[in-house]
Amino acid sequence: MLSRKQFLVRSGLAAGFMLIGTAMLKGQNQSPARSGRRNLFFAPEDIPEIRRRLSLPMFSEAWAKQLNADVSDDVRFLETDVDFNDQLRHLPRVCNILQRDAFIYVITGRADRGGNAKLALQRLLQFRKWDYFLEAGKDVIGLQRAPLATQSVVLAYEWIEELLPVEMRQEVMRQLPDKGIEPCYRSCWGMLHKEDVVGWSFDPDATLLEEPNRDLRRWPWILAGTNLHAVPLSALGLGAVFMLGRHPRGPEWWKVLKAGFDDIKGSFARDGSYAEGTSYCNYSALELVHFLHVQRRHTTEDWSDQINWKGLMDYFLMTRMPSAQHPEGHVNFGDGGDGYTSDLAFWIARRFEDPQAQYAGLLRPIREPMFAAVYFNPEIEPAKPAGSWFYRHYDIGWVVITTGFASGDFVTAIRSGGPANHEHADRNSVIMKCHEENLLVDNWHPPYDNLNPAWSLRTSPAHNTVLIDGQGHQYHDGTEGTNPSRAQAKVVREVTTEHYAIVTSDATPAYALVDQNIAAVNRTLLCVPGIKLLLVVDTMRTKIRPVIFKARWFVENEDKQGGIEFDGARFLFQRPKARLAGVCAAASGVRLTRDSFPVPAAHGVFPFLDVAAEAAGESCIITAMIALQQHEPVPPMELTATTDGWVLTASPQGRNISVGITLADDYPAFNVSLS
Repeated sequence: MLSRKQFLVRSGLAAGFMLIGTAMLKGQNQSPARSGRRNLFFAPEDIPEIRRRLSLPMFSEAWAKQLNADVSDDVRFLETDVDFNDQLRHLPRVCNILQRDAFIYVITGRADRGGNAKLALQRLLQFRKWDYFLEAGKDVIGLQRAPLATQSVVLAYEWIEELLPVEMRQEVMRQLPDKGIEPCYRSCWGMLHKEDVVGWSFDPDATLLEEPNRDLRRWPWILAGTNLHAVPLSALGLGAVFMLGRHPRGPEWWKVLKAGFDDIKGSFARDGSYAEGTSYCNYSALELVHFLHVQRRHTTEDWSDQINWKGLMDYFLMTRMPSAQHPEGHVNFGDGGDGYTSDLAFWIARRFEDPQAQYAGLLRPIREPMFAAVYFNPEIEPAKPAGSWFYRHYDIGWVVITTGFASGDFVTAIRSGGPANHEHADRNSVIMKCHEENLLVDNWHPPYDNLNPAWSLRTSPAHNTVLIDGQGHQYHDGTEGTNPSRAQAKVVREVTTEHYAIVTSDATPAYALVDQNIAAVNRTLLCVPGIKLLLVVDTMRTKIRPVIFKARWFVENEDKQGGIEFDGARFLFQRPKARLAGVCAAASGVRLTRDSFPVPAAHGVFPFLDVAAEAAGESCIITAMIALQQHEPVPPMELTATTDGWVLTASPQGRNISVGITLADDYPAFNVSLS
């Protein structure tokens, strides 16, 4: 058995690790490996520097929380409470204890935490299966749980190897390929060879929540471009590197890994944006990063330059939307919204010497000291993007306008673009945050279960978009999960100047899937960030029959402190720290009504304002809004009809703005004067 001192000076991955010779390096269809590999995630000589980083103020709180945590409940759980059929909830808890306490042991030498890690590893080995999905009703496939178990074993094994009896080390080497790596291989292989998949299903023996109503027949197609491809792919890579030279399946694992990476990298747009949204982007990207970090250390290949990581960090930074209610908030179109983690930003900063990524990483609290401390390079000087405001039209179709990255800054965004996993029926939806408050909100994280009454929060009527005869655009019924719809929207015009931006998004195809009478549905934003003004012009045209056209707006009410007031064509959204003052107009006048979205109150209360025009075959609704601090008075703001359109006049913050609005074809034209 190795002593801890021997571990810290030894350079091999584990006792008896077979080194790969020159012949393997040159052989075809072999996993590329460097001989003389050092420890998988970091080398023994790196530990003093990692320990020093963990003592830095930016790490100290999270690190102290882990070091000083009362883990008695975890120990009790490991000793008596683990359900070895519960891969959904109990297996990840076991894995998290294993990773956390093994890392603490190797950094600090604390015997109690090493003992906890050893016990967690013993319990993980007692699970008969490491995931709750099957292929052909018999073979386990790894989507989240087997990947997590594989990652945990691969990272933690060498850190606590000296504590493990020979029999337990041998059992790890026996179980890891069968329970972890092969299930990850099967899922990745299935996403590459979709037509050859017999059929995925839930394991009837697993202890699950109310989940097995899903139709999984198309999951190999649906998941191939999502986080649930990236996660098993990363674990397959970690396992393949860990087992280099000591398992006959290694070359086949690497072959599927390479093909899978070539496939999944296309999920990231050329500019680095990611259609599943920010939190799922972080999940996908961070899992891939863990593999790429290990690959770069231990093999002759490096795929890390095949994704636009610096662009990805720009996407994360410019979609930051922190508020008092959601301090971790990002632009939350779809199920996303929690944004990036510091460890991902620090890896990008280290790998590409990117000052902006370093700045982004330092903005976030340290969530996971282990990964963040390994990736953080203190020698990279952070650099904040320069500018009074920023405009981004990402390749995924989202448009974001922001004045900065703090909770008090102004952010607005419009959701154009095509379908995506974890999307909502939200084409042309607009959200806004300012003065620490979400003022136009896409309600956060509806349930995944399509039988839950709150599933309807995913549909168009639950978003800041338009309704035609009460209907939104096309969406699916959820029987396959949170998969993509067929709804398309496209940015068809954009103008940026020193003081304002104009963007028009055409969602006609999305609405025409529901009602073939629809000829055009467009939304145009004029945003003046310096005075926190947003002018929204919604236009609609039908082919034959007239329809009722509405624009719907939701205010944040998760804490039950969101209010809506209106008087005639004017409205006021109330939040504890901010207000949104607005005025509306349409050719035949507008009718404002206030209501709450119809879901049981147990799921939340979601107040909204409807702005409706009279029934017509062609309609235009104008909504002008200014974000204010709670103590600021509502400034003068008028929408006045003219012979060829309207004029908006307003005087916020001692400034004066006049906007002439005329309709040209389907898109409005603006004449802007700002003083």
